[in-house]
Amino acid sequence: MNEKVPLLPGTLFDRYRVQSSTNDQGFVRAVCHDTKANRMVSVIGVEKSLLDHPGTGYDLTLLQADVQQARATTHPSVLQAEELLQDDARIYVVSEVSEGLSLNRLPKRVANISATFAAGAMVRLLSLLELSQRIGQSGLCLSPSEAYLSPKGVIKVENFATARLMHVARAIHDRNGAGNLLGSFGAFREPALCRADDAERAAVMIETLAELPESDDLRPLAQRVAGNLRNSSSQDNSIANAVEQLRGLQNTIVGKRPLEATTSANANHPRRSLRPGEYLFHQGDASNGECYVLDDGLVQISKCTADGRELFLDLSKPGDIIGEMAVLDDRPRMASAMVLEPSEVVVIKGTDFLARLEKSDIIAVKLLEVMASRIRYQSSEIARLKEMLGAKA
Repeated sequence: MNEKVPLLPGTLFDRYRVQSSTNDQGFVRAVCHDTKANRMVSVIGVEKSLLDHPGTGYDLTLLQADVQQARATTHPSVLQAEELLQDDARIYVVSEVSEGLSLNRLPKRVANISATFAAGAMVRLLSLLELSQRIGQSGLCLSPSEAYLSPKGVIKVENFATARLMHVARAIHDRNGAGNLLGSFGAFREPALCRADDAERAAVMIETLAELPESDDLRPLAQRVAGNLRNSSSQDNSIANAVEQLRGLQNTIVGKRPLEATTSANANHPRRSLRPGEYLFHQGDASNGECYVLDDGLVQISKCTADGRELFLDLSKPGDIIGEMAVLDDRPRMASAMVLEPSEVVVIKGTDFLARLEKSDIIAVKLLEVMASRIRYQSSEIARLKEMLGAKA
């Protein structure tokens, strides 16, 4: 394999117009204008010989499977994988483009980054790792160089297909295939080793985020969590335990959030606690006569297309009501509700929900039923259009 990968041509596959490109360790990274979808995308290109390297066991078949799996799922903190392309010389992964700088390029002690923000980012990123492990994905190869902070204060990370490919390329470039744990991964098929590597990378991510705020409030506590994570990295629940420790750290910094969503009127309703990767309900489930008030955490609402791709619809935050549509019209769930961060919901029985509405105004109830029907139709149309645009893209 050549030590330097030449820069990309002006346009790739008569579609992706290269705006900028740089050589990295064993691969080329480009920001391109997708002329068909009229959007900016990220393109990672590697020489085909990289996937034949005996030191990794990572071949084209495994990369194709990774890209397919990464395309099929969505997460608000993950840069979506779009497609895998190849020409005579290279293989390319096209993804959502990142904004801002990677965490490893940010300065330390930044005045406008608070300890509260950094702690929240730790919970968000480690909850993503917990979710991934729950659905059978480990060995994500995420480090501060694959996490980006936008000017708007949003953190996103590379999808695991892109991150793995970059990890393989860097390992071959720097150490001739003997990357950290790479040889032992067996092409990412050794779950225990992959989980241990994820735990180590998570600890590094915690330490990196802890260095960003100007104040010292976060640093000692975060270092303790990172140390605990390293000491328990071989355990299946090490990431989940670290998430809970970080949530405790959040409460230490900002104080426990008042239960604003749970008013005295809701105090007697049952509650459910859920972990990242668990579902409140799935698309197509029969209505169980319940809706939910999200008291704490984060829940993603999505629909699944005919080809198995997940389309993001909405993000529910504390105070939001989830699942009210099926209560209003008693039809199957129109979307899935997956937990992204440790969450607690108040369970509201449909009969109670409707009774309260009827006490307010029976006309309002009828209007809501009509609106529910229209929203179902509009959501289906949005999903259909997204699917069409994705197919054309």
